[in-house]
Amino acid sequence: MASWVTWLLIVAGGVAGALQAPINTTLARHTGPIPASLVSFTVGALTMLVLTLFTLRGQGISGLAGGIAAAPPWSLVGGICGAVVVTAVIVGTGSIGVNATLSLLTGIQLIAALLIDAVGFGTVGPIPIRWPQVVGVLLMIVGMKLVLTRQP
Repeated sequence: MASWVTWLLIVAGGVAGALQAPINTTLARHTGPIPASLVSFTVGALTMLVLTLFTLRGQGISGLAGGIAAAPPWSLVGGICGAVVVTAVIVGTGSIGVNATLSLLTGIQLIAALLIDAVGFGTVGPIPIRWPQVVGVLLMIVGMKLVLTRQP
């Protein structure tokens, strides 16, 4: 079972993701979506740099560099994935709103995650798809439809 710190970080990430959408979209109104994504990632990268320097725990920059060098090259693509997500949220929020954008994004992420877990493309190995997960994803799709239904 994950520690309470893990759960707290996940909850904070969910709230931050919801807040990030209107914040970055507001910035995009002044700069455009791609520059707003760049600014968002730059501020995030600087924040992570400071956190990394405080949490190296004696590993040092050379230990960090060695770890990066030992990682498979495809594992460095996560930043590109993040850039796509942030840009999609900025553009989507500006066009269809925060709730619809994040509902669609979350639903699509859950479908993709189910398939990714099934093939074992993760750190815990393959996780078979079972009927409760399928029902859950179908309920998410129904929920997305409800969220996307606009009242006159």
